[in-house]
This record gives sequence, structure tokens and C-alpha cells, in this order.
Amino acid sequence: MREPSPRSPIPDDRSLPPGGEPQAAARRARRLAWGFGALVFATTGLIVLGALVRAHDAGLACPDWPRCFGVWLPEMDLKVAFEWGHRLLAGSIAVGFAALSGLLVWRWRGTRGAMGRPLAIAALLLAVQIVLGGLTVLLKLESWTVTAHLLTGNAFNATLLVIALAVRERADPRPRPVLPTGARRAVWATAVLLGLQMLLGGLVSSNYAGLACPEWPTCNGGTWFPSWRGSVGLHLAHRTNGYALVLAVAAAAMLTRSHAGVARPIRLALLLVLLQIGVGIANVTLGLPVEITSLHSALAATLVLCLAWAGREVWLRPVGSDGTRRRVVVVGAGFGGLAVARALRDTPVDVLVVDRENYHSFLPLLYQVATSGLSAQDITHPVRALLRRIPNARFRMAEITAFDLPGRSLEAADGSRIPYDYLVVAAGSTTEHFGNASAARHAFSLHHVEEATALRNHVLTCLEHAAESGDPAEREALLGIVIVGGGPTGLELAGMLAELRRHVVPRDFPGLESRVRVMLLEGRDRLLAAFPDSLRRRALEQLRELGVDVRLETLVDAVDADGVTLKGGGRLSARTVVWAAGIRGADLGAALGIERGRGQRVPVASTLQLAGHPEVSVIGDMALVAGAEDLPQVAQTAIQQGKRVAANLGRELAGEPPLPFSFW
Repeated sequence: MREPSPRSPIPDDRSLPPGGEPQAAARRARRLAWGFGALVFATTGLIVLGALVRAHDAGLACPDWPRCFGVWLPEMDLKVAFEWGHRLLAGSIAVGFAALSGLLVWRWRGTRGAMGRPLAIAALLLAVQIVLGGLTVLLKLESWTVTAHLLTGNAFNATLLVIALAVRERADPRPRPVLPTGARRAVWATAVLLGLQMLLGGLVSSNYAGLACPEWPTCNGGTWFPSWRGSVGLHLAHRTNGYALVLAVAAAAMLTRSHAGVARPIRLALLLVLLQIGVGIANVTLGLPVEITSLHSALAATLVLCLAWAGREVWLRPVGSDGTRRRVVVVGAGFGGLAVARALRDTPVDVLVVDRENYHSFLPLLYQVATSGLSAQDITHPVRALLRRIPNARFRMAEITAFDLPGRSLEAADGSRIPYDYLVVAAGSTTEHFGNASAARHAFSLHHVEEATALRNHVLTCLEHAAESGDPAEREALLGIVIVGGGPTGLELAGMLAELRRHVVPRDFPGLESRVRVMLLEGRDRLLAAFPDSLRRRALEQLRELGVDVRLETLVDAVDADGVTLKGGGRLSARTVVWAAGIRGADLGAALGIERGRGQRVPVASTLQLAGHPEVSVIGDMALVAGAEDLPQVAQTAIQQGKRVAANLGRELAGEPPLPFSFW
């Protein structure tokens, strides 16, 4: 048995700010990140507004802003409005940046390193941007000042994005895997070409050279590359570099495809650069209309942000090898288990997903399979196909029977052992019969694809037999369907069976539609107990409109092959009984050796960790979270818990304490 991998601390520079517990500090970091993100959005708008100012030749509409030629609040024609808006938005961004920077410095008690440098660079770029704005007006829109103004604006915007990402990461720090040298060089080469493209674009725009070579690469009556000087040379260079940029981004996308953190912005950059080429061609073809010119500038600004995002990821990734990687074993390929694997795709760990089935089922649509609305193939997908795009994850088909928590290993049904460094148990749930052994023997459950298929086949078989039966009592039993449980599953199934009776039975089994009985039993005095009153009332009305016999405050005493016996007396004749009265944690939870709580779920801390074994997390329907015992047992809960476990694992690898789970 191998020992767990050693842990390494991280620099103090990555820690959360002092004051309060980690959860509160992480929340403040997220808010600050959103603030800088809003500045990025505003600065992108400022760049587009600057393009409109240039396109309308409005750069000198208000040289003495906030007055215009001595007039305060002048009449707002289009040029004046563009110039006013441009300068007003620029001033607001400067004030917002100063406020957020001061708050950030105060929160982190003097930022340094990875946070201090971007702040200093952004402040310098903002100062240069303000000076260039003034020079641009004083020098009557000289081309070099306009171009420098554009470049520094985009550089400032990119730096703001880097700051926003850095602040956001302080909420959930994580280590990064190694990036190959070839991929690293491809991203940097793409960034250089993009910088050159922005420079050439600014010169083309400021020199009004956008139509100097409209039929690139030929100009002036079919001459190929006639000159590299003047406006023709600028246009030729801009277009040629643009196509080289497309190739560079495509190469970077190919080389980084296995590194999700870098691949995401690069793929978006590839899409944007292709759109940029198309918009640029349309811009020239249509004679530089203002709207398309502005769209061209917006795409360029967004492209710069994508490369800044990718460049930051490349900069933070180590050179060399990852060394000994930790092994994360995820038991269960449901919503929660797959969420963990996806969230760890860009973390230097090896993920092994273990499940007794090699397919993932979309359980919310099981009732559609049970009523022939969908086939089983429509709601299942191979787990290996889902994990194919996650380079550090693989799948093993095995049924886990025991846990060796001190030895950090699992035992499979075939006797093999699976070691782990971290374990995530996400085995889901099973049907709760509340101790009613007869219901467990005779009633259908609806929690797995096989159960849904068996129920569908049984219902169709009963219809076939009823169509041929001459015994009224036998036919009544064959056409009786009892659903126990007034929760979402029971209501969905009852509604679909009523629709089956209304639309399918008259065509395929004429004469039987009036005899098919769908009965829904609920022990409480209301359906959908966890939902608001208005929804409960509406659900009851709709079921009764469909002809479903809804019986509230009705408890089941026993189930047999011919029907249901009710507590307090009464008998319902039905060959089809579906038990949808509730679920409980999967039986695998007992193998953890922990006394289970309500609903046979495993008690875990608010961080989803097992008491005494912080390397083990339990999520989804199996988890009874301290302080949040009433969480809904639905897919969204499992997915969010899976993401939180993955984020906490990244924090642990980075030397930070885990954060508690918070639903929504």
C-alpha cells in the first residue's frame, strides 16, 4: 500500500486577508473580484466608445471638457454626446479603480508580489492613459497619440482582468499543473502577434487607411503587395498579421487542449479572432460603417482580455514536472461524482471515478422511460465518453464493498484494492420503504434505469393481458395503477400515466381507456410538502383535471401481487404498485463504519468532510451536512457539493483551510 503524497505549503502571498474566518474572507475576496470585473466591463465599453469617437471624428468636439467651447452643458448633438460620454466614463473608471485599489490594499494590509505588481502596473497605465488623452486633444489627434491611447487602454483593461482573477483566486487558491514548453511558447507568440495587430490596427484607424487596400493581397488594379509604405503598407501589414494571428491562435489551441485552464481562454480567442477576420472583411467591403467599426473594436478588446487570461495561466504554471501527484478516488458517477471530476480537470491530481455501472443516468427523467416517453438510451451516457475530455481522469467499473479508512484504500467486489490520497463518496441513494417488507417485495421502485424499464414493460404487459381478458375482476386488477408518495417523482409519474391513458391507450387498446385507473396515495394532508402552497394547490388541480384519483392522508399497510391494503381498512385492486414515498442514502454508507443519521445518510461536517478523516468527503444524497440537514436531495445540491469538495481540495493542496458548503 502506498503512502499518501507529501504536502507542500504555499507562499504567504496567496493567503486570505486577516480578520474573520476563512469563509467571510473568501466572500469579501469574491466581492472585490466582482468589483474589478465590473471595471473590466466598463473599460471595454470605454474602448468601444473611443472607437465611435474616432469613427465620427468627434475627438475635438469638446476640447475644454466638461465645457464645449466655453459652454457648460451644451446641446448634445451626436459628436458632443460621444465625446462627453467617453470622458465621463473614463473619469468614473479612474475613480472606481482608485477606490477598489485602496480597499484591496487595506484588506490585504499592504499587497505585494502577485497582487502588488498588477496594481502598480494598472495605476501607471491609467496615468499614461490620462496624459495621452490630453495630448491627443492638444496635438489635434496626431496618429501616434491616438494609437498609443488605444494600446494603453487595452493594456489597462487586460491588467484589470488579471487583478480580478488574482483576487477571485484568493477565495479558492489552487495549485496548477505543469504546462509543456511548446504550449507555453505558442501562447506567448500569440500574445506578441496580438500586440502587433493592435498597434497596426490603431495606426490604420488613426491614419484612415482602412480602405487603402480593400482587395488584399492585391492593391491598385491587381498589383500584389505593391508597397509596404504609407497607408497601403499599413493596411497590408494589418491584414497579413491578422491571418498570421489566426494560425498562431489555432496552434496554441491545439497545443493547450489538454490543459483546461489555458485552453478555455485560447478557444474563446480562436472564435473571436475568426469573427474578427469576418467583421474586418465586412468592414472594408461595406466602406467602414460606424456600427461594424465599433464591433471590430469590441471584438479586439475582448480578444485582448482572452489572451491576458491565458497569459496569466501560463505565467503561473510551473516548468518541469508535477512530481508525485495525489490520487483522488470518486465513488459514484452520478451528478456529484462527475462534478468533482470536472472541477479537478485543471488541478495537478489524478482522478479515478469508480462505479458499478459504466454509464451515467439522468435520473430526473426516469419517469419518462417508465411511461414510454423516452427510451433508456435517451437518458444514459457512457461515463468514459463523459470523462474523455478530462485529461487527468479515468474510469474503473467496479462495485465497492468496503472501506479501509486508516489504510486509505477501497475494496472492490472482485477482491482488488484501490488506494487513494483523497476519497469522495458520491454513491447516491436508494428507495426508502420505511420498514414495509411487503412493499420492498411487491412494489416497483423508480430509482434506476433498470427499474424504469421493468415498470414500463410491466405496464404494457398488463394492458396486453387486459385487452384479452374476459374476467371483469382480473381486468380491473390489471388496469389498476397505484403510486405511493406525493412528492415530485410520484406526481410526475402519475401525470405521465394519465397522459398515456388519454393519448396512447385509445389508439393501441381501444375500449380500455375508461377503465385504466391511476391512483396517487399520500400520507400527509398535502402534496409536494416542500413546495409553496400555491404550487401544491395547482399541482392537485392539474392531477385531478387529468383524471388521477388523489387520496391524501392515506397510509399503506401492505402490498401484495394483487393490490394494496390501506391502514384503517380498505383495499385497492391493482397489479401495478409503484413506491415513490421517499429515498435514503445508499447502503454503501454503512461500510464507512460511521453511525448514519436521518434517512440513512452519513453525517459530515459543513465542509463535507468525514469526522476524523478529513481526506474523505461525502456528497449528494448520502451526505447529512451539519447545520444544513434539510438540504433538498436533488441533482443541483450534489453538483454544488461536488464543486465545493474540488475547490476545498485545491485549497488543501495550496495549504489553505477548507470552506463550508453553502447551497446557492
